[in-house]
Amino acid sequence: MSFVTIALMSMLAYSTVFGQPGLANSIGFLKVEGEALRNTVGAWFGVLFWLIGALSLFASAMGIVDYTSRLASDVLKTVYLRERAISVNRVYFLVVWAMTLIGICVLLAGFDQPLILLVMSASFAASMMFVYSILLIVLNRRALPGPIKVRSYRLAALIWSVAFFGSLTVLTLIQQAQKLLG
Repeated sequence: MSFVTIALMSMLAYSTVFGQPGLANSIGFLKVEGEALRNTVGAWFGVLFWLIGALSLFASAMGIVDYTSRLASDVLKTVYLRERAISVNRVYFLVVWAMTLIGICVLLAGFDQPLILLVMSASFAASMMFVYSILLIVLNRRALPGPIKVRSYRLAALIWSVAFFGSLTVLTLIQQAQKLLG
């Protein structure tokens, strides 16, 4: 589904704003795209484009927070908090709020430019998928009974996911360290 969405958005951008002089190579592109759609189709369509884009980004962020928090709370409860009376639902609640507070701290630290936030979001998403894939392997290999453990091509896909997202995470860390250290 992601491929189809990317292909459709690319065709839409190509047919409306491709070749325009001075087109920004930043998040500002979405404003230009929306304006082009307003002028071509109608005022309502530009607003619809921006609304769908905002909802898509919001849903994506919510999905990342949800599945990462679910897996983290499962691992925390089954591995580290097994003897405690706290429920997995409470651990999930705390993990979600911890992630929310971290996001608020990022905004309060002055990182409020859309492009910077988008790059940070993508970087964190790759890092979270890296951790998520590792935790999924650990949880499935240690906590599940033998007959339903992840095996063969599913385990290979998870290992590939760890390698892929781990590579992205390491490359991002190296690039950022080079920028910081000069």
